[in-house]
Amino acid sequence: MREMRMEQLIELGRILGLSKDPQEVRRAALDWVMAQTGAVEGTVLLQESGAWRCAIVRGDPAFWEREWTLPPSVRSIWEPAADTVWFLPITEREPSERLGVRDPDPEALADEAGWEAAKLWIGMALEAAREREARGTFFSIAVHELRLPMTSIKGYADLLLKELAGPLTENQRRFLGTIRANIDRLATLVNDLLEHARLETGRLRLRIEPVSLSEALEEALRRVRSEIESRGHRLSVDLLEDLPQAAADRERLEGILGKVLDNAAKYTPPGGEIRVRAWRQGPAVICEVEDTGIGIAPPDQAQLFTPFWRSEDPRVREVPGFGLSLAVARGLLQAMGGEIEVEGAPGQGTRVRIRLPAAGSAC
Repeated sequence: MREMRMEQLIELGRILGLSKDPQEVRRAALDWVMAQTGAVEGTVLLQESGAWRCAIVRGDPAFWEREWTLPPSVRSIWEPAADTVWFLPITEREPSERLGVRDPDPEALADEAGWEAAKLWIGMALEAAREREARGTFFSIAVHELRLPMTSIKGYADLLLKELAGPLTENQRRFLGTIRANIDRLATLVNDLLEHARLETGRLRLRIEPVSLSEALEEALRRVRSEIESRGHRLSVDLLEDLPQAAADRERLEGILGKVLDNAAKYTPPGGEIRVRAWRQGPAVICEVEDTGIGIAPPDQAQLFTPFWRSEDPRVREVPGFGLSLAVARGLLQAMGGEIEVEGAPGQGTRVRIRLPAAGSAC
């Protein structure tokens, strides 16, 4: 009997941890099992409507795509199904799945304790991926259904503000402005939910290209300038003269900078200061936003990037929010090869540092 080493199981856990959706988990698990058993071919079967179908195949599809008759209950870790074919059950709940290999080394199958642990790892990863996929599907449908009425409300509010349906009183104009502002807030939430779902399920698609950080900042500041001006903040922008371009998704970067600047404006009392700096640091471009706002309590700092988490600080609760912006910003930056750090202390302001690869460099 060839026993499985702990290092092999740790490697399996690492590989599965990188897999976002169910198909990636199946692919990673099958490749790992085939390598451990020396099998020449393999498959993952998914049971649907009482029949088994191949979710993924390594080898000859014609061999695996057949009507397999597998026992309803599993008596051991590995079950023989045909000459030279063995199956490992990897999920217990419906729909059940089994991983099959052809011509494996019999000694490699004999370590029941090792394969029980491997089966547990694979099953847990697959169940988690299924749940993420289900949440992603729900969010996608919800976002689509929300966007239709939101677009309609926003469009009619704009038409009314242009007085296309007749003159407006000052109160009517103010009420329509409130409607418009809340629709914009809802649109931000909907977009964040969709990005969060894409990050969770591995469906995020980025367009990485050289991006001028100064231009991205200019667009982000345009979006939040009215908030900064209405609160009487002093704004300073200090960018390195020969600042290199960043390797990023332009639209996502503008959105991230907008979120950081918006937070700085909203959590800084009127008359405060917001300072923006950017410079090159080795193969990276750094952008830092510092404010003189309410700061962050030490217990809260560890939770800042937790989705849907918000501080219990009453000054934070006064500001409308959903607790998603920083979590989404970090996920997007990491997907672009970057990172975000937040420092602060109560009453001493907050400093947010964004790091991205410089175009043509590797961080």
